[in-house]
Amino acid sequence: MKAWLILLLLAARATLAQPAQHLVLGAAEHPWERGGDGKDPTLLVNKFGVLNVIGAKAIEDTTNTPGDAVDFVHRPGWISPVFFEDDQNIAGRLLNVPNGITTTSVSVGEEVLKQLKGMVNGDHQVAFERKPSLRNPEIKTQNVMLILDFAAPMGIHRIRFYPRNTVVPTPSQPYQFDFLRGYEVWVNKTQTSALTPDLLVARQATNENPVVDLELNPQFARQVRLKSLATVPFEIDEVEIYGTGYLPQATYLSDLLDLGNRATVGPLSLTTEAVGDSIFSKLSLRVRTGNDDTPILYQQILRDVKGKVLGYKELSPSAYYALDPRERAPMEEDALNWSPWTTVVPGSLPSAPMPRRYIQFRLEISGDLYSTRQVDRLEFDYLQPPIADTLRAEVYPRLAQAEAPASFRYALRLGALGSVRGFDRLEVDTNSEARDIRAVQVNGKPVDFTVDYIRPDGFSLSFPLIKEGGTVMEFTFDLPIFRYGTTFSGRVYHRASGQVPQALEPGNVLQFAPDDQDELSDLFVAIPRKQIGNLIGQVDLRPELFTPNGDGVNDQVQIDFNLLQLLKPVPVTLDLYDLSGRRLGALFSADLGLGPAQYHWDGRLDGHLVPPGIYLWVLRVQADAFEERHSGTLGVVY
Repeated sequence: MKAWLILLLLAARATLAQPAQHLVLGAAEHPWERGGDGKDPTLLVNKFGVLNVIGAKAIEDTTNTPGDAVDFVHRPGWISPVFFEDDQNIAGRLLNVPNGITTTSVSVGEEVLKQLKGMVNGDHQVAFERKPSLRNPEIKTQNVMLILDFAAPMGIHRIRFYPRNTVVPTPSQPYQFDFLRGYEVWVNKTQTSALTPDLLVARQATNENPVVDLELNPQFARQVRLKSLATVPFEIDEVEIYGTGYLPQATYLSDLLDLGNRATVGPLSLTTEAVGDSIFSKLSLRVRTGNDDTPILYQQILRDVKGKVLGYKELSPSAYYALDPRERAPMEEDALNWSPWTTVVPGSLPSAPMPRRYIQFRLEISGDLYSTRQVDRLEFDYLQPPIADTLRAEVYPRLAQAEAPASFRYALRLGALGSVRGFDRLEVDTNSEARDIRAVQVNGKPVDFTVDYIRPDGFSLSFPLIKEGGTVMEFTFDLPIFRYGTTFSGRVYHRASGQVPQALEPGNVLQFAPDDQDELSDLFVAIPRKQIGNLIGQVDLRPELFTPNGDGVNDQVQIDFNLLQLLKPVPVTLDLYDLSGRRLGALFSADLGLGPAQYHWDGRLDGHLVPPGIYLWVLRVQADAFEERHSGTLGVVY
């Protein structure tokens, strides 16, 4: 064999033997402030920073913290919504909000705009003035409204305003007596509207204090409105708004992280802590994946000589912004090369398309003034090259009677567009315990396999490595169906690469039978419509007449039943009544999940044998929306 070919094979083998790589966002190597050290994120927002905007008004936000709502300092190494100390004046944030400071009844020219900004920027030489001058001897002072709009709710507890030469001495501007002689202060958590009216928090028609200092109940406010009630001239040097607590919402966007090539990404681990009562806060983790590093489409509008639109031409970002604005098509998400955002439960696999080269994360935190979530780190393992480029799988049949034993055939196909690791272990999710896993074949030939485990929630098989593109694996297993919409989802592993699985995707693999239609290929199994909705299946008592006399024969009654359709454990109670309808007590009461259940009763209630006779039993299952009951009789003889 030629030397270059040997080297090539050795290199390929070394690549496939590489262990999983580990990435931690939030650690010293990739701190939150740097976004993961990838390419800056690109997201479409409006001028206020609201996400997911499309159309002509969309602009790009390339920061990791849209709206500047994420705190990196309050707890070093962690992120959370911005936290305000009670002595922190947050009015300066208005300078970063378009139209953050406006006024009514006053024409806003360049000079007035400078004065409005001077009210919140800490410059004690500039004030908002409503005073007559030689150029403007008649000036409006009454009912002038100052509107301070943060564009998002902020926690506030104090508002202070004053003229020059009061809080901060400015002897060259001795206007300490030009204070506001009458005022109203209004706040609004959202925006002023008929459905969300402003809330009056202070009113003083005859104010005699140059420095007005208002202590409020801690609350969220997006807008603060200060209205003049006086007819005398006045000025306002500064309006100070003191924050408190956490912002109610914050979004963190990672950079576009380059995994080097297409890669299999394992479960996402998120280390978090709740601040305050966790019932008042929540955290959402979302992910998207891409084939390139540009999730936005930049396009030029192509027109004929008459201006009619002929089509669009995709450009690079730099070429797009070099165009005349009239030639730019509205920016939009690149749906061809980037997936939509999908929510991920921490500890589970991302459902975004895999394998892909680029990945981006989005953390959304919401809470109350003093309750929120803090995030320490986000981490995951990934395999590059991936386990496979595609993993299509299906189950047959796709309709089965509830509670009845059924045999299912399962098949999956490995797709490879380049170098892949392959897989030698499979996990399949079930909602009851599988039986008799058999007939494991690869490309129609039997192979040796090992059953790693069988549990009520699934089973696992190991077998020789499968890594050639187009290879089909199939097998058969038995189990009863207890839920409408049972999905036999699964994932595969390359054991030598560690615990980094790649999920199976529903799709056509085999023609199982003449009636097996390709377009119906899926991992989903339904039950007949007449069985949909029942929570309790068959209930069986053996024997119906029993003799709890201690002779070892028929001393107990065995009660078997199946619970159907449940997504989580729910309260299940078996009560005993006499024939007059009087409740005697509960034989058992417990939270049970989907599948078969069994209980043995020895004829005793509260430690004492019940008298001989015929009794009525009532089995109750309490779901979220309704309660289902089944009843029958049993006899006690001794």
